Amino acid sequence: MPLLLTLVTAVLLTACAGAASGPASGGAKPPARPTPTAPSSPTPSSTGPSSPTTSATASPTPSTAAEITEAVTQWYEYGGGTAMVSLIEEAEKAQSGRPDEEEEFALVILDFSGLDEALSTARLFGSIPDPKTQKTWSAAIERLDEGAREVLASVPQGRTFQSPTEAGQAFRGWKTFDEGLKNLKKTVARLDRTFGLKPPSDPWEKG
Repeated sequence: MPLLLTLVTAVLLTACAGAASGPASGGAKPPARPTPTAPSSPTPSSTGPSSPTTSATASPTPSTAAEITEAVTQWYEYGGGTAMVSLIEEAEKAQSGRPDEEEEFALVILDFSGLDEALSTARLFGSIPDPKTQKTWSAAIERLDEGAREVLASVPQGRTFQSPTEAGQAFRGWKTFDEGLKNLKKTVARLDRTFGLKPPSDPWEKG
C-alpha cells in the first residue's frame, strides 16, 4: 500500500488557491477506505410469534442527561477514548510531512499509514451516544480521511516535481485535513467540558 511517498512539491499558495478544481490525472491512487465490520444480528431460531422478552434484550437509546452521560462514559472508557487519542497522535504525525508554506520548493515525505489504521479503529468503535459530540467526531473522521486521500492523489507518477494542478490539489487536501483537526479538537473539548472525560496527558503536545 503506497502510503509512504517522497516528492518535491511546489509551495505556491497563490497558484494553489487558483488551481483547477479537478483531480490530477496522474495522482497516486489512494488506499481503499477500510470498512468496519458490523456485528451480525442474531437470527431467530423459531418462525413462531416473538417472545414477549425478545424486545427487552435491546439496549434502549439513552434519553435523559444521566443516561447519556453514562453511555458516553462507557464508550470512552471501553476503548473510544484510546481510539480518539491514537487518531490525534497519528494526525499530528501525518502533518510532519506537510510542506513549509514559506518555501518555494520543499522536499516532502508523506506517511499516512498510521493515520489510516487509526481512522479504521475509530470507525470500529461506532458512534458516540451524544448527538452533539458525535457530530464533530464524525466530521473529524471524514475530513481527515478525505484530506489525506486528496493529498495522496496529488502525488505525481514517474516525476519528482508536482505540476501546478497537483500542487493545488495538495493545498486543498491539507485545508480539508485542517477541518478534520478542528473538529477533532471540538470533540475533545466537549468530552472534557460536558462529561469530564479527558486523557491523562495532552495528546496534542506529543505530535
